[in-house]
Amino acid sequence: MAERVDRITPTFWGLFTLGGFIAAFLLPVLIMMNSLAYPLRVVPWGAVQYAPALGWMRGDPVVFLLGRSAAWLAPWLPKLFLVLVIGGALFHGLHRFKYVLYDAGLHGAKKVLDPVMYGIAAVGTAAGVFLAFSFP
Repeated sequence: MAERVDRITPTFWGLFTLGGFIAAFLLPVLIMMNSLAYPLRVVPWGAVQYAPALGWMRGDPVVFLLGRSAAWLAPWLPKLFLVLVIGGALFHGLHRFKYVLYDAGLHGAKKVLDPVMYGIAAVGTAAGVFLAFSFP
């Protein structure tokens, strides 16, 4: 009889890793730029260039690689980025909080904590998908 292989745990550790990268590298930059730098005019408006980003969103690198345009991706990329930031940060934070609760002595509640924590993260990610894609 073959051993049973746990295939779901590596998935959640992968989501934890993705969220850790987002929380450590991308989220502070997003908060700094959108909450402080742009509103307080620390970054002059003339210094912000949108042409490279717009070219990327139009699919210019994809045209180079595939030989055809990917303009249909343009409205989806910022929304997908927003969903990844929200979902990744939620999975990372709740995965970490679950292990904090284990360390606090709630080992017996493992069967309850796993679905509750990952369920909250999944519902929050679904709410992020709804919010991101419900506006034009």
